[in-house]
Amino acid sequence: MLKTKSSIIYSCLIVVSIALLVSGWHIGFSGGVHYLQADTVKIGIVQSGEFTQKVKGYGVLQSQNQRLITANSTAVVDEIKLRPGAVVQSDTILLTLKNPTLETELQQAKAKLHNSQTNKRKLALEQQREILDQESKLAELKAEAELAALMVNAQASLGVSGIISGVEVRKNELHAKQLQERYGLEQKKLQKLQQVHTEQLLLQDEAIAQVQVELNTALYQLEQLEVQAGIAGVLQRLPVSLGQSVKIGDELALVGSLSPLIAEIKVPQMQVSLLQPGAKAEIDTRHGIVAGQVIRIDPVVADGAVQVDILLPENLNTAIRPMQMVDASISGQSRGQTNFVDKPDRVNADAVVEVFKLDSTLQASKVKVQFGKVSGNRIEVVSGLQSGEQIVLTDLALEPSIQRLQLLQ
Repeated sequence: MLKTKSSIIYSCLIVVSIALLVSGWHIGFSGGVHYLQADTVKIGIVQSGEFTQKVKGYGVLQSQNQRLITANSTAVVDEIKLRPGAVVQSDTILLTLKNPTLETELQQAKAKLHNSQTNKRKLALEQQREILDQESKLAELKAEAELAALMVNAQASLGVSGIISGVEVRKNELHAKQLQERYGLEQKKLQKLQQVHTEQLLLQDEAIAQVQVELNTALYQLEQLEVQAGIAGVLQRLPVSLGQSVKIGDELALVGSLSPLIAEIKVPQMQVSLLQPGAKAEIDTRHGIVAGQVIRIDPVVADGAVQVDILLPENLNTAIRPMQMVDASISGQSRGQTNFVDKPDRVNADAVVEVFKLDSTLQASKVKVQFGKVSGNRIEVVSGLQSGEQIVLTDLALEPSIQRLQLLQ
């Protein structure tokens, strides 16, 4: 009795299993129709409009204004005040250097300038004494010349009357003339002396100016031991360590402005022909999407990519900073008014592919479609589909014999 019951139950189970297999086969595949749940596939609607190709790329943000700071003299890094990433102002001190030789040179330059200025004052005093001596001599000669002229005038009538001989009169006239000539010569000598003094003072001023330049240079080099940012922004690089010796021209720091920023984007070399300077772009900064504009396209290809520089607007989110990794979507050439759809899985540009096109009953049939260019997540439809029609985007990996789908709600 128990054996009979077990046999009946076992037979029933076999029958139910066969029925389930048959019904499952009927639902999954029956007469060339494959059944699927509608919520397991992606559906795309063909749209019509202007189709602009998008070029994707990635890169890093850089400051448009950068300042490379190098060493002006041989020195040793004495103190590091800030590290890369710090926000700085133009007068912010980044690090200090030490060079005792520069302090010695500064003191020597100060002493040399003081000596030069002292020498000028001594020269000016000597010149004043020479001028006074010459002016005194001129005054004496003038007095003598005037006295001689008076004597000549007084003796003129006496000579005529014979009281004084003509020889004596002539002798006095000659003496008066000689004194007048000497007075004229001494006047010219005074003028020449003044010119010489002026030139001497100019030469001394030039010497002082030269020493002043030496002093200014020494002072400037000493001041440069306190390395300042020079511009407002962020400290991007500081490739020195405490106690390190640096030579003239060695890099000390790199400072970049926080605004404006440039996105240096790498794009595939095969797609760079689609881009032009002035093209619009969208930059994903991880802190929001920012609009930008292409300002330069590098003519050189490196590692299969071309660098495209995109200028970002000013006054960005404070979280957006130089050296930050970003993604970009750049508008390329427009294909004009055309049909397009979300790109189906495993479909490439300029390909002819069979896709499943849906009707109003959620039944889909295979149609051959000529696709065109890709723009981001969309692809151009050249032929085979009309605006408003729907296709299955999901790659179903079905047998080639499957020509129709039925989507189940």
